[in-house]
Amino acid sequence: MNFQPINNSFIFNDKIDIQCINDLYGDDYLYIEEVFTTVLTEYKVLAENITGYYASEDIPALKSAVHKIKPIFGFVGLTEVQQQCQDFENLCQSASSFELLTNDYSELNDTLINSKSLIEEEKRKLELFNRQRAWILEIGRASCR
Repeated sequence: MNFQPINNSFIFNDKIDIQCINDLYGDDYLYIEEVFTTVLTEYKVLAENITGYYASEDIPALKSAVHKIKPIFGFVGLTEVQQQCQDFENLCQSASSFELLTNDYSELNDTLINSKSLIEEEKRKLELFNRQRAWILEIGRASCR
């Protein structure tokens, strides 16, 4: 008896660029789970830096901090967030005063908070998916004995 899982694909949140994920990782869902875990580990410090530099009104440091967090969104397929970070970097580059950043920073900060929640939820779903796949494979192996 050859046992096959009913659905062998993970369904990502609509905000995640599936093509980006597929290009980077294929269907290696265990590795994708690792990447999401790593991103969440790095996220905390990077986001705290952004908040701190904004509070101190240090535009060059704020621009640099946003630049540093930007790539992690690409690793998890949040390409629109990555672009929003790039747009904010560009705004920092051309801002003649700190006050010109306030509205855009508020939007970016909301996006960063929401993105973290989304990444956490996708990581939980990936953990469950990977456990289920391992369990199904184990059942399949046992039924072949």
